[in-house]
Amino acid sequence: MWFLLLASLVLISFAVLYLWKKDSKAPNPFRKDARVPRKPYIHDQKKRDAVLKQGFSKDKIPANLDAILIGSGIGGLTTAAIMAKAGKRVLMLEQHDQAGGCCHTFIDKNYEFDVGIHYIGEMGCQTLNKTIVDQISEGQVEWAPLDHEFDVCQIGYEKEARVYPVSTGTQEWMKQLKKRFPEETKAIEKYFSMMKTTKASTTIYGALKLLPLWIVKLILASRILHLVTNLYKPEYTMVVLDLIKGLTSNKDLQTVFLYSWGDYGTQPSKGTFMMQALLNRHFLKFGTFYPVGGASELAFNIIPVIEKAGGKVLVRAPVSEILTNRGKVCGVRVTRGSTKEGIDIFAPIIISNAGLYNTFEQLLPKTISAKSYYTDICKGLKPGMAAMNVFVGMNKSGKELKLKKHSIWAYANNDVNSTVDDYFAQSIDDALGSEIPLLFISFPSAKDPEWNNHPGRENKSTCTIIALANWDWFKTWEDKAVKKRGDEYDEVKNTIGHQMIEQTCKIFPQMRDCIDFTDIGSPVTNKHYIAQPHGELYGLDHSVNRFDPLTVAKLRPQTDVPGLFLTGQDILTCGFTGAMFGGVLAAQAVMGRNVMADAIALKKQLKEKKRK
Repeated sequence: MWFLLLASLVLISFAVLYLWKKDSKAPNPFRKDARVPRKPYIHDQKKRDAVLKQGFSKDKIPANLDAILIGSGIGGLTTAAIMAKAGKRVLMLEQHDQAGGCCHTFIDKNYEFDVGIHYIGEMGCQTLNKTIVDQISEGQVEWAPLDHEFDVCQIGYEKEARVYPVSTGTQEWMKQLKKRFPEETKAIEKYFSMMKTTKASTTIYGALKLLPLWIVKLILASRILHLVTNLYKPEYTMVVLDLIKGLTSNKDLQTVFLYSWGDYGTQPSKGTFMMQALLNRHFLKFGTFYPVGGASELAFNIIPVIEKAGGKVLVRAPVSEILTNRGKVCGVRVTRGSTKEGIDIFAPIIISNAGLYNTFEQLLPKTISAKSYYTDICKGLKPGMAAMNVFVGMNKSGKELKLKKHSIWAYANNDVNSTVDDYFAQSIDDALGSEIPLLFISFPSAKDPEWNNHPGRENKSTCTIIALANWDWFKTWEDKAVKKRGDEYDEVKNTIGHQMIEQTCKIFPQMRDCIDFTDIGSPVTNKHYIAQPHGELYGLDHSVNRFDPLTVAKLRPQTDVPGLFLTGQDILTCGFTGAMFGGVLAAQAVMGRNVMADAIALKKQLKEKKRK
């Protein structure tokens, strides 16, 4: 009896996914290859601003909208572009003064800094990732490979420093680790074996988000996933720190195994191995890449695709409320200017790229959000870690400074958990006198082959430094205006920021005498510019609880509020790739068409064409 029930559930699931594609009235957005030859790079900032900084006004609102999208990060851009390729007219509204979300850049003293794109995997050949970016940008985004040793895990500073490079190729990195830790062969082989165990996670999680929730609940109640998947193995259910400690007692190796946990912003004592393994596979398989021309090339080349279908991407357009009528969303209210005048815009579909907290705790009317299970998720899951960002401009070229196309993960010591947890648990007064336990250090100008083609940048280079931080240290100033937060705020921000620079200069002493520009951003800065309510970089915390199968299924694009959809990193995972695929899933849910299958089919066609 149980076997028949389980078989029926599996058949129903496959039937739902198949019929979704077959019966959809929406056209295939990936029916043909949209790539065209790369156009010349535009360095004239006024021409770039004409695309990226189109200010909001009533007369720019298109008529007969199919959807309104809140926020312009890569998740929203992906959703809007896919819909546009299917003929849908989408209005995208961005509260900042330029489009792109964490893909935007800023320029000061002719130094250009990316704020969120540091390296991306799987862009060197015809992967699904590259196929999607190619199609939504019409082939205009090019990717430059980084060094073969794309990451370096450094433990300690100066004479105490131990340096462990991370090289492209899963087998090559495993060989490197065995050479450095010959007595830990068994632990290293088990680590890479566990990485394979989690390989199918994205496919399974995607299916859970697409199937009707009632089917998912039946499947979970039947416990069939215990039999046919790895979702209930320790790689998914244990916190990653405990799992790694179970492999080895060598603290340097523990640190190297966990070195890039900052890429998803959850401390090892709370995070999941699944995310660590996902990142490793993403970067190791084909190496890492950087968008030629910088991160702003993404929005700059995707926006015209949205506009071709009659859509628009408008900035300085803060949405203050999602409008509803009889329980269904019907539009948004943009409130701006000193008079706080509200402008109501209507559409049958509202898609939020603003994150779960903003959407359900700020934008929806309380009478609506209180009835939604997403509000319960907001209460049950915590936000990710807040972050400090330091942007450094140097008046020497990357060649002079011998900068490499890689990133450094600098650990103060090899006690990867206690030092980090103790640091975040401190009061702000104690933190100001402390060594920062982990820094991410990168040189965007060295990664971008187009950098020196910008007039006046030949003898300039840039460095970006990131450290995670405690939101409680800064939330006192969250409602204060930029540059009006007071001396105490400036002291706190600058003290931590300059400590980050000092620790970086211990690794790169050649930087010290050529620093020409610094800009220090705090978690409050993140809240102001990218509207993250707790100063976080990655939305919902990537804890073990977030990846419970039922929670995974509930964090889906189509919400339980009629007409409201979600896109971006909160419905899948963080980072460029997670947010982009979140955008694909959102377009799929809105259009009622299996556009993921469409993209996969096109990828196969292009690979086959290349072989001939």
